[in-house]
Amino acid sequence: MKPKTVMAVALSLFALPSVLLAQKSQEELAKLRDEKMAHEVFQKANWIFDYDKARAAAKQGDKPIFAYFTRSYAG
Repeated sequence: MKPKTVMAVALSLFALPSVLLAQKSQEELAKLRDEKMAHEVFQKANWIFDYDKARAAAKQGDKPIFAYFTRSYAG
């Protein structure tokens, strides 16, 4: 039996109160996410940031999803 390749997915969850989130715009948060994802470790896989697109790609490729949840760049 051939092992399946893992589909890598990055999902950003912001568990901060809305007051703190209001301090940064979506553009600023996207920039911070992109800076973090530019690190070499994150270049090892093709990351998908849209959950529905990741599910569709995983289903099409018959692969499981690996999700990386973070908010370290949000604060």
